Amino acid sequence: MRWIDPSAPAAVCVGPDGSRRSSAARLLTGSLPPPGALRAAADGLRFEAAAPGRVISGGAFELAEAHATLAEALGPDLAPSLRPAFEWYACRGAFFHNDAHYAGVLFGVWCVAGPPRDIVFPRLGLRAGAEPGDWVVFDPFEPHAVLDPGERTYERARYVDARPSVFAGFEIEVNEASRLAFAIADSPRGVELSSRTRINAETGGIE
Repeated sequence: MRWIDPSAPAAVCVGPDGSRRSSAARLLTGSLPPPGALRAAADGLRFEAAAPGRVISGGAFELAEAHATLAEALGPDLAPSLRPAFEWYACRGAFFHNDAHYAGVLFGVWCVAGPPRDIVFPRLGLRAGAEPGDWVVFDPFEPHAVLDPGERTYERARYVDARPSVFAGFEIEVNEASRLAFAIADSPRGVELSSRTRINAETGGIE
């Protein structure tokens, strides 16, 4: 696994309940072949009808083999913070958005199927690979998109006939261990990010 430390300043994450915390100052990435049972489950899903640009859910699930494999990759400090449930997500590209309703967790996606794409974080000036086997853990308050490699903006026409990316989403509790690992400060300051933040769907700029 690899830690990525962006140069952008931390933001203030404002949850739906009014809670406030600093955004994660780091991203965690890795590459891990999905277990056969996870690949087989993904093969049984049908996401071809998904509207371009939108992330759709295929439902929550638990798979002990996948959880154990991912927990081992996360290491002894973070593994206890990994929640047992996964959720299927798929998209044919995804426009810029955030997921600020996940206030008490850091969000992770493990790409199980689909063409090579990138998860792009414009405020941080970063992108992470998203082809089968790639996984990334990030702050769900950060604006992000799923784009073709090298692309900086979301253009719907690129994804109308594209194959979907299929992800196993997972969550890491925001607790003492994850705060330390992801450098989440106790005293939040900076631009505010919340479910009310206006994000340009094509560029990811905060409006």
